[in-house]
Amino acid sequence: MAAPGGGPPAGLDLVAVLRSYLERMLREVGGMKCLLLDTETTRVVSTVFSQSEILEHEVYLVERLEAERGDQLLHLKAVCFLRPTRENIARIRRELRDPRFGEYHLFFTNRVEDMRLQDLAEMDVREQVHQVHEYFGDWVALEGHHFLVPLPRPHLALQPFAWDFGNSSDAIARMTEGVAALMLSLRRRFLIRYQRGSEVCERFAQSLHHLTAIEERELFDFGSRGGAEGAPVLLILDRRDDPVTPLLSQWTYQAMVHEILGISFNRVDLHKVPGIKPEFAEAAPALRHPAPQLISFLPLCCAPRQVPGIKPEFAEAVLSAHQDPFFKTNMYANFGDLGMAVKGLVDAAGSERHNAREFQTIEQMASFIENLPDYSHQQGVTYKHVTLMSELSHAVERRGLMALSGVEQDVVCQTPSLAAHYEAVQALVGNLAVDEADRLRVTLLFGLRYERDGQTQLAALLRTLTEQGVDPHRLALLRYVLKACRADARVGDLFSDRSMTSRFASLAKQHLKGVENVYTQHTPPLVGLLERLVRGRLPELDYPRAERNASPQAPKPPRLVVAFVIGGTTYEEAKAVAELNAAGERGEGWSAGVRLLLGGTSLQSSTSFLKDFQEVMVNERYAQ
Repeated sequence: MAAPGGGPPAGLDLVAVLRSYLERMLREVGGMKCLLLDTETTRVVSTVFSQSEILEHEVYLVERLEAERGDQLLHLKAVCFLRPTRENIARIRRELRDPRFGEYHLFFTNRVEDMRLQDLAEMDVREQVHQVHEYFGDWVALEGHHFLVPLPRPHLALQPFAWDFGNSSDAIARMTEGVAALMLSLRRRFLIRYQRGSEVCERFAQSLHHLTAIEERELFDFGSRGGAEGAPVLLILDRRDDPVTPLLSQWTYQAMVHEILGISFNRVDLHKVPGIKPEFAEAAPALRHPAPQLISFLPLCCAPRQVPGIKPEFAEAVLSAHQDPFFKTNMYANFGDLGMAVKGLVDAAGSERHNAREFQTIEQMASFIENLPDYSHQQGVTYKHVTLMSELSHAVERRGLMALSGVEQDVVCQTPSLAAHYEAVQALVGNLAVDEADRLRVTLLFGLRYERDGQTQLAALLRTLTEQGVDPHRLALLRYVLKACRADARVGDLFSDRSMTSRFASLAKQHLKGVENVYTQHTPPLVGLLERLVRGRLPELDYPRAERNASPQAPKPPRLVVAFVIGGTTYEEAKAVAELNAAGERGEGWSAGVRLLLGGTSLQSSTSFLKDFQEVMVNERYAQ
């Protein structure tokens, strides 16, 4: 067996890093091959490679290692891209005991223990394993600056360790493995800082520091880069310190789709959208009974709802900046500008057939695209965005999201005005035409903002919800989130009101920004944290270093910062980081010359955020 190897590729575009790994492993193995993946590497591959790109590398079969064994295909070479878990090693051993493929080329996403390599070598009696490498892709790249280290049970990041020590320890181990792999892929060892008062942040920081600075120090020693550049910084944050950002309504394309429809690893299940034209969900004849040697690449992470023979290109909408130029251009566009962009896309599709016309509604656009003859790839792209835009428009109108969002933004962003904000929130909560989930959400935002002074008003809102027949369990969840995310448990200045300086800065910011868009006044607190970190003003008392005996000397300004949010990131934060990177590339502002990356354990919407807390609340009962 070949010795582990495979140096990490250069570059700070995370999608490019993973693509270079995959292209290298597929290029090194010539001829017809099968790509053998596990559950997590399926996600890794599907977010950076399209089906057609996979096929270009002579991959004629994509299979899951844990799936039921199929027929022997000795004419194919197995390219195995796997996490080096105990379960995967055992599965590979079973494969080698009774080989299905002619050759095996093993590429692990992280460090492999010597004992596990020895186990594989002992089973490879027929010498069918031709190479073993470590390619550090143990994380999922959503965008060039945004990544995830997904946890099987994401709610574990929000609950005390003592409730479920075993599974919580596994979660820390998974985060450590994922972020360590990121460090190795970027060839950087980071100075680690974490949020004070968060048990999970401190445990993760210490685990990662022990691995990179003590246990595997030589592996992570990439030398000093010298000059004025400071060490890269990993800033570990707790989602509970900012519960507001995942609870707000969103008004940019990517964030809106996730909040209203849900995005799973860059994919939206179109079967959840009512009224999809039947022929856009029919089976392609070639895929009803696919030949065993040619099976299309179907990412497991967003399976098409068990519809037999569903045509893959219509089973889900892929929202990837790498694969969709229109989405890349408009992913951060606000709702109004998006409508004009989609209309331009439809006009372009019509002009190709000399059939341009005026459209008054999104429904007219959808009907026009559906009935174009001779379906093409561009028609599919246009249909996808028209369909999504149509569903977003319906949700905005049906749920009254403009009125709701205006109140949300005022409560969270404007100067405190208890009486006025209570009146506005009470009007929404008392209106049964507003969705129950939205009434609960705006109540929760009000409770977070006016935790000290608004208890009487909050009690009145809760009474109104009770009288409306809201499930007591949902009201209990609201109270639980308020308790878990209370002000004395937070470190950050969530509402910029903890000091005269922050209040003045917030007021000045409101006047400088003006009222360009009342629905997007909110700026994630993450932006302020990153600015203070880069400027050297982030207090070590609140965000200490993981290295206990670190020198008190002020570090040089970092040129690379990774913010890792335990409990999940949001698309609003991803947009903010992307805009800071763009400004930095132009040499503007405090982010000039700095590369910022954002990672987390999941991708939150208001629904998933509250679902995680629901799990925690249930677990608390068993822990007592």
